[in-house]
Amino acid sequence: MKTVLFLLFTFTLGFAQVLGDPVALTQHTFGSKSVESQNIILTEEQAQQLSKASMQKIETKLYRIYLAKNDMKTIGYGVLLNKKVRTKTAIALYLIGTDSHIKSIEIVAFNEPIEYLPTKTWLDGFDNKSAANTLRLNQDIPTVSGATLSARAVTDGAREALSLIDIAKP
Repeated sequence: MKTVLFLLFTFTLGFAQVLGDPVALTQHTFGSKSVESQNIILTEEQAQQLSKASMQKIETKLYRIYLAKNDMKTIGYGVLLNKKVRTKTAIALYLIGTDSHIKSIEIVAFNEPIEYLPTKTWLDGFDNKSAANTLRLNQDIPTVSGATLSARAVTDGAREALSLIDIAKP
């Protein structure tokens, strides 16, 4: 099952317009010496916790996490999430510090029309947000005119990534 999900994720990534390398982005954001990747498979209980904490239905139990490290000490996390925007996928990397605050969000693959891609300025609105923030569109996070579905996917992903780190911290 783990292999099938990983292959499906890799297959999906192959069709999207690739905009960045998760390992390089994680290393750059945290200024780390190395980045390790891990696959995390949630238990049923963890998946239920994640669904409740992120306020959404969880589509998978398999996640790819990047650990930014300096001398064997983890200094940050990159959570790679695949979200459907309209009919196609967008893959975002949520870069989260060990303090459980978002440091940055990077769109690493996007297969919708480029005009639906959230801007860097809008993505910067997530910086220093944590799970303590409700992170809801039109409340904590402004909508993006003409890209509401993209904004919703990124916002939902932020809640999921922050909750995932709290629930299944590697």
